[in-house]
Amino acid sequence: MTILIFLFILGSGCGGDSPQPDSAETTSRIPLDSLRQLYRQYRLMRTDTLPARQVQERQKLYPVDEASMDTAFFVFREQLLQAVQERDVFALLDAVDKDIKVSGATEPGVAGLVSHYGLTPTVADSLPIWPILEELLKAGGAFSNNGRVFTAPYYAATWPEELSKNEYAAITGSGVRIRSEPRLNSDIVNTVSYELVQYLETTDQTEVIGGETHPWSRIELSGRKVGFVYGKFVARPTGYRAQFEKTGPQQWAMTQLIHGE
Repeated sequence: MTILIFLFILGSGCGGDSPQPDSAETTSRIPLDSLRQLYRQYRLMRTDTLPARQVQERQKLYPVDEASMDTAFFVFREQLLQAVQERDVFALLDAVDKDIKVSGATEPGVAGLVSHYGLTPTVADSLPIWPILEELLKAGGAFSNNGRVFTAPYYAATWPEELSKNEYAAITGSGVRIRSEPRLNSDIVNTVSYELVQYLETTDQTEVIGGETHPWSRIELSGRKVGFVYGKFVARPTGYRAQFEKTGPQQWAMTQLIHGE
């Protein structure tokens, strides 16, 4: 761990006299007109925009991304995504609340995030946190608590209360093929779009499709039809998820990076 990160953690965890940078400092210093201009620029740059309103349909969970409803949060998230893609450890830490909750961490707050994910600039390119955050930041989400909290991904933020988070999963694509065996060349038993399905297990069998490697999951459709779906297109609400909270006017910070229950 570099001296700079050590000093950051020390300063965040201690109540010294030296002022610490506010969370989401990058957006809080931007004048409102400039913030709006950045918002428009980022909106134009996004080619994979999810709908801002979620379609409601029985036994389905459609994608939604409400981030655009809050200008400051949208800019904050896009800047955080840019930092993640650039593997910028210090920009990531600047966007994190000092008391962030991190699953699996043995220390509280930022210190736990740093130690659990090995956040050192010397090995920044290979840190496991980058693909986790990039996927979360692109997976939509929804606001709660009167717009003061944003949860990602969308299937965790909008999961139906009546369905068990441990027993069900969401199909995250349109026209996803359900196969008879956990391999690409097996028979297609059904084709579904954004279905809520019963999750049975994640198999040990993985496959490379389109340059990506994922395991196959065994699921059960309505009508008790059982099949296998490629892991890229099935998600569980107990997987990785991030929570962001409004910490002041035009200020946001990541307050949770959790998985499991």
